[in-house]
Amino acid sequence: MTLTASSRHVSPTASGPAPDLRVPPGTDWRNLPAAQQPAWPDPALAEIVQDQLALQPPLTAPADVRRLGSALAHAVAGRAFLLQAGDCAEPTGAAGLAAVRGKHRIIGRMAETISARADLPTLTVGRIAGQHAKPRSMPQETVDGRTLPVYRGDMVNEAAPHPDARVPDPRRMLTAYRTARAVINELHLIAHETVSGLLPHTWEEAAPHAVPTRPYDGTLRSVIRDYGRTVKVDGSWRRTGLWTSHEALVLDYEQTLVRRDPHTGEHYLLSTHLPWIGDRTRRLDGAHVAFLARTANPVACKVGPGITPEELTELCGRLDPHRRPGRLTLISRFGAGLIRERLPVLSRAVRAAGHDVLWVCDPMHGNTFTASNGVKTRRMSDILAEVTAFFEVMTDAGQWPGGIHLEIAGDHVTECLGAGGPTAEEGLTRAYRTLCDPRLNDSQALLTAQRVAELIARG
Repeated sequence: MTLTASSRHVSPTASGPAPDLRVPPGTDWRNLPAAQQPAWPDPALAEIVQDQLALQPPLTAPADVRRLGSALAHAVAGRAFLLQAGDCAEPTGAAGLAAVRGKHRIIGRMAETISARADLPTLTVGRIAGQHAKPRSMPQETVDGRTLPVYRGDMVNEAAPHPDARVPDPRRMLTAYRTARAVINELHLIAHETVSGLLPHTWEEAAPHAVPTRPYDGTLRSVIRDYGRTVKVDGSWRRTGLWTSHEALVLDYEQTLVRRDPHTGEHYLLSTHLPWIGDRTRRLDGAHVAFLARTANPVACKVGPGITPEELTELCGRLDPHRRPGRLTLISRFGAGLIRERLPVLSRAVRAAGHDVLWVCDPMHGNTFTASNGVKTRRMSDILAEVTAFFEVMTDAGQWPGGIHLEIAGDHVTECLGAGGPTAEEGLTRAYRTLCDPRLNDSQALLTAQRVAELIARG
């Protein structure tokens, strides 16, 4: 589906005009091609759903988004490391909410592992509370000899291999929103529990509802100020929260959650803290780039082996015209076999163009293959090889290897081969539960964090 001038743009607030999201000047993003959009069979129903979404409360707040942007600027300067991890395709409904604590737990353990060895804060961002839509390489797939429309995430259709389940349904956008809201509420509850856990039990038991006073108020202020990163408490690193992120893919959903900050006049995409553009939707003349270019959020973009240095620098110019540290994160996804060839050229070009971006390694998406039993998988050896190459390339170039982007389950799945998982392909089906791409289990996620910690410490 291509969004055109006839596509309806609903107001993101109950009153007042819709925000001006035009890039370049004079060009409305709705007039630009938008790849990977669902073909709703009932456009009128899609418009009704958009109206309903536009009246819902935002999922994040401008002040929190700005705080994440500031934290990312510290990472650009080499004073922090970004750990971004979570589901490939996040389930909606009760299953999505049930998975929150497992992901929060393992991301926290990974962050603490990295910080303990590297002795610097780790920013924690989840692929969570919105990762409900997936770009796909093909519009159809064959399951048990039957050709079906491809699964595009719970926001669009169902994963069940049945023709009726694969029909796009715009009402699923409302379900995705409600799930994201419930997940964020759960993250807030976990953050409150974390603050309580970091305060001395003697004080907490004596005055559980009082405002902390010295010497404990400094701990509480630090936790609140440093939400979404590890902090040192009594000499050890502890996690304090989890920012949200997802690929801003389905524009019919994302546009309804743009809000104007009355304090700054800027427009924020408040479906998440850190939206990103995928490698399949990053075209310079496309709607996704134009849409996110005019939002005030920090934004990220996946960078694959098909991009040229010229295209990448122009993309940086569109998304980060003011060259502001913390605004733009570039997530490399080349594969273990191509990263040493492609990354040096691209990182030099971006640096020469004056863009102070945060470079992050996605060692998952360039290393996917189909096993002999027909399921997609990844080898831990390839994942760790790409992580190692990323650090070595960036270090040789005198640039900070600022983060890692992973797909993890927060559970004991058997979806990736090698260390910490099944050693043979027949073992994959023992606990293969992903909705789309294979994820690391807890053991594999911690092994990857340990490798990252070693590489940072090595310098």
